[in-house]
Amino acid sequence: MSGFTSKFRHIWGDSAKPKDQYADIRNALTSGESQYVKANAKFLAYGKSAGGAPVYVRALSDTGRTSAKALYISTHKGRLTDFDFHPFIDNFIATAADDCKVNINKFPKGGLTENVTKAEVEIKGHRKKISLIKFNTAANNIIASASYDRTVKIFNIENASTVATYDQYKDNIYSLAWNKDGSMLATTSKDKCLRILDPRKPDDAITVTDAFGGIKSTKCFFVNAFGWVGSTGFSKSAKRHLKIWDPRNIEKPLYNQGIDNQASVLLPQVDQDLNILFLAGKGDNSVTYYELRNDDKCVHYLSLYRDSTPQKGGGWVFKRGLNVMKCEVQRFLKMTKDSIIPVSFVVPRKAGGDVFQEDIFPPCVSGKPGQGAEEWCSGNNAEPPTMSMDPDDRKDDDDSGGDIQFSKKASYDEVVQENIQLKQKLKALEDEIAALKAAQGGGGDAGGDYGGGDEAPAEDAPAGGDEAGGDGGDAADYE
Repeated sequence: MSGFTSKFRHIWGDSAKPKDQYADIRNALTSGESQYVKANAKFLAYGKSAGGAPVYVRALSDTGRTSAKALYISTHKGRLTDFDFHPFIDNFIATAADDCKVNINKFPKGGLTENVTKAEVEIKGHRKKISLIKFNTAANNIIASASYDRTVKIFNIENASTVATYDQYKDNIYSLAWNKDGSMLATTSKDKCLRILDPRKPDDAITVTDAFGGIKSTKCFFVNAFGWVGSTGFSKSAKRHLKIWDPRNIEKPLYNQGIDNQASVLLPQVDQDLNILFLAGKGDNSVTYYELRNDDKCVHYLSLYRDSTPQKGGGWVFKRGLNVMKCEVQRFLKMTKDSIIPVSFVVPRKAGGDVFQEDIFPPCVSGKPGQGAEEWCSGNNAEPPTMSMDPDDRKDDDDSGGDIQFSKKASYDEVVQENIQLKQKLKALEDEIAALKAAQGGGGDAGGDYGGGDEAPAEDAPAGGDEAGGDGGDAADYE
C-alpha cells in the first residue's frame, strides 16, 4: 500500500434504512449458479423456488414490505434457474428454467399490473436444463445461455434462432461474461478451464487450462479498459483466489493472489467506467473492493464493507440508475434470507450534493445498442453509445431505452409450419382445379346427342354467345 493514492480510497458502503429495503421476501431462489437478484435502471427482479419458474419484478422505488399477492412472471413449466434484464429495453426480461427453454417476457413499462403467463418468445435448443443466461452488452437481442448439456448457445431472440453453439466443455459451466463491444465471451467451467471466444468464430477460442486448482465454482469478468479477463476461484487447498490474464499472452496470469480461506463463492462486479472491482461472496456479510490499474501490481486494495447480515447473493443497479448527486458510484442489492437490502457505495465529497462530480462520473453506457442482431451475426463489432451522467445534460427518454423497440420475426419452426400450411392450401387448390376440369369434361360427354360434343343448334345457344352472335350477324346481313 506504500505510495498508493486514489480518489476512491475512501469509498464507503451505506446500507439502506429498513423503510428503504425490500422486506418480507419468502422462499426466494438461492441455489444454482445465478446471482439471485438482477436489476436495470428502473426495476429489480428475484425468483422463487417453485413450479412455473416465477420471477417477481418490482420498481426500484417500490421499497417496503412485499405483498402476499405480489405480481410475477411465470411462463415455464419447470423450475427457475436464471434470469436477466434486456440491456436496452427496460420492460423485457429473459428467464431460464429446467424445462430447457429460454423465454423472453414482456411486462408494462410502468411495472406489472397483472401476472404474466405467456412469453413473448420461447427459445428451444438445449437438451438439458439451462444454468445461466446473459444478454450481449452491445448487440441488440443477442443472448448467451449455458446448459448442463455442456454447451453454450447464442440465440437471436428476434426469431428464436440459434446463432452459434460451442461444445468443447468437459464439465458443467460456471459463468458467462461479455466484453464491452460484445465481440468476446468469457466462460469458466468445472473442468478448470477459462475460455475466451468470439462465438461467431468458435474455432479460434483461447483456453486457459488449469486456471484454478480447485473444482468449486469460478466466476469470470472482463476489464474492458485494459483488455484483461479475470476470474475468482479456488486453489487445491480450497483457498479463494483472484486471477487476471491478458488474452494476448495467457501463459502466465498478470495477477494471482490468494484472498482467504472462506468457502463461499465470490461474485465479481467491475465498474467499467472507474475500473473498480467489487467482490461479494455468497454467504459472506461483506463486500471487498479494489482499484484496477495497468501497472506492475494491477490490483490495489481499497476497502471493505461489512455488516451483520450475510448475503445469499445479489445484483447491481445499472450505472444510469444511480443517484449521482449523492456521489453513489455503485449500488449492490443484497439478497438475505427474507429481504433485499440496497447498499450504496459512495465517494465522499463535500460539495457532492450541490455540484456534479465529473471526475467520478464519466459518460456511461446509455442503454442503447451499438448495433442490431443481424449486424453482429455478420461479424461487425460496435461499442454501445454513451451518455452524460450530469443531470443538467442528461436527457432521459424514459430511461434512455424508451425508443428501442422489439421486432419479433418468425422463428424457424413457424416458417416451417407456414410452409406446410401453404403446401396444404396449394394441394387443396390443385384438387379443386382438377375437380372443375373433371366436371367440364363430363359436360362435354353429355352433349353427345349433338354429335359427340359439336355445338348445339343456334336456337338453343345462349343469347349473346360468341358463336350465336356470329351466326346472328350473318342473318342480319342477309336480310
